[in-house]
Formats: sequence, structure tokens, C-alpha cells
Amino acid sequence: MVANKKAFTIFETIISLTVLAIVITLIYSLSFHNNLNNKFILLNSLENSFAKEDYSNFKTKKQNITIIKNEIKNRIDVKKIYYDKNGIKLYKYELYK
Repeated sequence: MVANKKAFTIFETIISLTVLAIVITLIYSLSFHNNLNNKFILLNSLENSFAKEDYSNFKTKKQNITIIKNEIKNRIDVKKIYYDKNGIKLYKYELYK
């Protein structure tokens, strides 16, 4: 028997690389899942705001839209409600009441 072992065997190297790959995969998947969960919560919150017509989280601006129907141009003033943060871009047009 060898009393003083100074080098890893191929088997030990394969085992250590496998354990390292599992640990890295777990850490990556947990952080990715948390990021998706946060985006889902944000999108759900924005959807609820749209449904309730609560536009406090959104920016608004007046905009003119030209609609062409049967070669007749019709210009309409609308309110553009939009959200552009965190990599999410949403917009909605409403007629002025």
C-alpha cells in the first residue's frame, strides 16, 4: 500500500467535478426561478392596475392618432398610458372622456 498519496485519481476527479456541477446547477436554477417569480408578481400587479384603471404606476401623455378608413383620414386625440421599467414595456390607448 501507498502510505503517502500525493495525486488525485481519475475517479476522484470525476466525482469532484460531478459534485461541483450539481452545486453550480442548483445555485443557477434557484436564482433564475426567483427572478421569474419576481417578474410574474410585477406583471400580475400591472395587470390588476389596468383592470382597476389605477394608473398611478404608469406614465401618461396626450397623443394624436390618424386613422385612415376608405381613404378618409380621421385624427383622434387619445391618452397613451405606458410602463417602461425593468425590461417590461406596456402601453394602452384610451379616448379622452
